Parts: sequence; structure tokens; C-alpha cells
Amino acid sequence: MQLCQRTLLLAVLPLLLLSGCRTQSQTPAAPLAVKSSFDGDRAFASLSAQCALGVRPPGSAAHEECKTYILSQLTPLVDKVRTQTFNYHDSDRKVTLRLTNIIGVINPSAKEKICLFTHWDTRPTADQDLDHKDRPILGADDGASGTAALLELARVFHDKRPAVGVVLLFVDGEDWGPGENRMYLGSIYFAQNPGLDKPDYAILLDMIGQKNLIVKREIGSQQMHPEINAKVWDAAAALGYGVQFPQDGLQGPIGDDHVPFNSAGIPAVDLIDFDYPYWHTLGDTPDKCSPQSLKAVGDVLAKVIYDEK
Repeated sequence: MQLCQRTLLLAVLPLLLLSGCRTQSQTPAAPLAVKSSFDGDRAFASLSAQCALGVRPPGSAAHEECKTYILSQLTPLVDKVRTQTFNYHDSDRKVTLRLTNIIGVINPSAKEKICLFTHWDTRPTADQDLDHKDRPILGADDGASGTAALLELARVFHDKRPAVGVVLLFVDGEDWGPGENRMYLGSIYFAQNPGLDKPDYAILLDMIGQKNLIVKREIGSQQMHPEINAKVWDAAAALGYGVQFPQDGLQGPIGDDHVPFNSAGIPAVDLIDFDYPYWHTLGDTPDKCSPQSLKAVGDVLAKVIYDEK
């Protein structure tokens, strides 16, 4: 009896396997969603233009030039631009910084607003560089990449207007440091003084331009606001960006500009690839970044915004 059953199974098994293959082959894969007009090459050119100014820590001439550059690029593309200028006194360095948040708004009268934000300053000290700890970094990925992505997204939303309000926020003083008690300065200021531009939720872009980008869910963001993360990762899956935004795996928790937002009651998540060997070193240069990474992030965020009704 046992032998007969085995013989019958061996005879039928190929038919079962063949039937399974036919069923699978007859089920077409779901088509990918249409990607936005986000131009990765144009965003990379913006990243390079910022770095061409030189190191951009607060108080430097290049920092002032970068502010002018951002305003010149942003102003024609949005409905409203305003700045928040404030002072920060560093008693240890015996210096008072004049810091500026730059805010561009599309559909400012919309009932629902979503904030996409990044920092535009760069680190005054390469504290992770054993040989050059006291030198400022160029900040291609850590500063310029998020700024470049937001400027290109401003063009995307200008050409195809979303249904909701979009606050494009460039915060200053994120990377002053060296400790966290002297970081996130612009985010702290905006979170406490959002005015009419207070968003329903916010998505932070930080270090999103490196080659072979892999953005995993940040632990703190996932714990506090999994529903916002779901919008991002669902959009990435629909667009075919599963490599850049894998469904599994976490990173962190990471201290970043989203923390002051959450502390002030503004739900915020952090998009960051912190697995970057050039973080806070002189090696954070444009050749470590790619247009393809910027395009992936830009397309995903554009879909998140356009999917809001």
C-alpha cells in the first residue's frame, strides 16, 4: 500500500507542478505606477552647484552664497517664499550665528499641508575624519543632496500642481554641533514657530544622494508614525524602487531634524541612508552621489504628495 501510494504520487507530481506553473504564468504582474518628471540629472547639477561654492557652515561666505542660490532657484517655482532669520549664540566658540530657514509654499491656502524638509548648512568640523577633525566638510550627501531634491521637487510641483499644500522647508544650523545640544537649530525654531505653514505631517530628507542608496525605515519614525512611513514605502513599491526602499529592515534610532518636529506635536519621519562611510569626513564629495538615487527619492515623494487628495 505504501509503495502504490508513492508510485501514484510520483506520477501525478509533474502534472501538479506543471499546472502550478501555468497558473502562475497566467497571472500578470501589476503594472508599475507612472514616475514623475523629477530629473535626476538636474538635481545632481544642483548638488554640484552647491558644492562648487565650497564648504557652507553658518558664518561663512559660501553659506551666504548658498542661501542666495536656494532663494533664486525656489522663488519662481512656488506661490510663496518667506524666511525665518534668528540668532544662536555659541558660548563655547564665542560666536553668535545668524541663521536662516527658507520656506517655499505651494497652494498656501489649502486645508491640508504636507512639509518636505531638509537642512542646507554643512558641518564646520569633520569630526569623523581622523586626520582632519577640525576642518569643515563639503557636505555633498549631508546637506546638498536633500536641498537639491527639494529644489527639483519644487519644479515638479510647479509644472503639475498637487491637490494639497506643500511646504518645502530648508532648515539652517542642523549640523553646527559638535554635540546634539547644538544641532537641529533651524528645525527647533520652525517647529516652535510654524505660523500659517504648520503642516499636517512632515517628511525629512537627509543624506539621500549617495550611490547604491538604501533607505530603511528609521526606528523612531516607525515607532511613532508607521502610517506616514507606509505612504513612503507603498509609493516606492508601486514605482519599482524596492531596492532603494526595501520593505524589510530598520536602522537607528537616529537623532535628526524630525525629532524637534515630533516634540512640538508635528508628526514627522526621517528618510536617511546612514550607512555612509564618508559621513562627517572630507570625503563627502559629489563623486560619492548619483542622479539615480536623487531620482528615486524624488519620484517616491512626488507620488506621496500626488496621492494625497
